[in-house]
Amino acid sequence: MGIVFEHKHDGDAVEVLDDEYVIPYLEIQAEPPYNSNPNASRERYLERTRRQVGSPGFHLVSARDDGRLIGWAFGLPFAAGRWWGGNTTPAPEDVVESEKFAVIELNVIAERRGHGHGRRLLDELLGARPEPWATLLSLPRAPAHDMYEHLGWHATGTNQPTPDADVADVMVLKLGGPLAASPREGPLFQPRRPG
Repeated sequence: MGIVFEHKHDGDAVEVLDDEYVIPYLEIQAEPPYNSNPNASRERYLERTRRQVGSPGFHLVSARDDGRLIGWAFGLPFAAGRWWGGNTTPAPEDVVESEKFAVIELNVIAERRGHGHGRRLLDELLGARPEPWATLLSLPRAPAHDMYEHLGWHATGTNQPTPDADVADVMVLKLGGPLAASPREGPLFQPRRPG
């Protein structure tokens, strides 16, 4: 039958709070480098995801193989002027002042990685977005960070969502073209780390 991608929006996406998602999320978060992050606990995942599912424009894409969940991605729009919370380095002004789509989670179960499912989930999630930019947070030492860079995402600063969380790179992608866009140049795309 092949991989099937399902799209759910807003309140219809509440299934992301069920154990079908939570259990593999916790298994993924038990792997290095995520396993040191207290924000990856069941309680914090459920708390923040409940809030996010209730946000206008929330979008969930799930990948299933013969009905079995093998990966998912979700996010929500950030209005012009909104940026990541927590301890964040200054952001590119043109990105902050634009509408953007924040990719909050991208997860693929361990035995299904390396087959393009993560890229396809991002394509499905971002392919028809009206916003000019997408943004996400990625730990620099996470394998996914290299994938994001390969797909054209660029680190523009750092973010520590809570005082006990790991510092992540804030990454951005110009939307409106293929995810594997050619590398960009200029000061916007130079990584900035706190000093």
